[in-house]
Amino acid sequence: MKKASFEKIIPSEGSSFKVFYFKAPFLPYEGSWHFHPEYEIVYLPSGKGRRFIGTKISQFADGDLVLLGPNIPHNCFNVGFESDEYEQYVIQFNGQDIKEASKFFTEFNTIEKLLIDAKAGLTVTSNHKHRIGEIIKQMIGLSPLEKLLQLFRVLQEFTMVSYESLEAKQYLTLSVTNTERVRTVYKVIQDNYHTNISTRQVAQQIGMTESSFCRFFLKSTGKTFKQALTEIRIQNACNLLINTDATITNIAFDCGFNSLSLFNRLFKRIIDDTPNGYRQQYMNHLQVSFS
Repeated sequence: MKKASFEKIIPSEGSSFKVFYFKAPFLPYEGSWHFHPEYEIVYLPSGKGRRFIGTKISQFADGDLVLLGPNIPHNCFNVGFESDEYEQYVIQFNGQDIKEASKFFTEFNTIEKLLIDAKAGLTVTSNHKHRIGEIIKQMIGLSPLEKLLQLFRVLQEFTMVSYESLEAKQYLTLSVTNTERVRTVYKVIQDNYHTNISTRQVAQQIGMTESSFCRFFLKSTGKTFKQALTEIRIQNACNLLINTDATITNIAFDCGFNSLSLFNRLFKRIIDDTPNGYRQQYMNHLQVSFS
């Protein structure tokens, strides 16, 4: 099986988790083979195709609703989609926070069980998926607190319907120690992506030599440190492009690029669009979808 790359999930400012929506031809990210420690809910309102999750390739029809546990390698669902009019809603959240909440609020116990079941991935195959999907769709455009309350409602609805296991396996290449090291590296990147951060600085923070760190990070994530840093900077730039009216020049420098031309070139390489084109396409997409 192809090595999955580690994906860093970056919530919007003021949020503890990420919610996003897109519709073809606006596909902000490529369907690369990846994994992340966050849980992920994916809802496709219609269409049929194939899922590529873990070591399994499975079929879906009449849309799809899945809940994936942490560190399950998967492709984006536009890979394998066989119908027209592709549309997708995605929620990515830290399940550990909810598990911790169940220690203090017994009301979360059923959701904790759901998250345990979701470690191998699960799908809702009945028409209940569209009922839950409508709740997910309502999250777009809400304030961060309203989104959080709606997430709890979505998870509650999952506990009230029948679902099937996708029997996917977690990505076990990383040891617990190495997983924590990778998380530490990404936290350092996220806290310092706007500065001229170097591999030597990060290596020192996690107690490794620079050469050992470079080998460790590439083996653990499938990416060089420079690639990971660039992706984090571009992801943050995407958030600023769609959530603020800051100029592209200011966004470029605020995200750690010391050259506008370099920012434009790397943005085009990763997102397959220009920063201005990305912002405009997103705005046009919202006007068509929610007017």
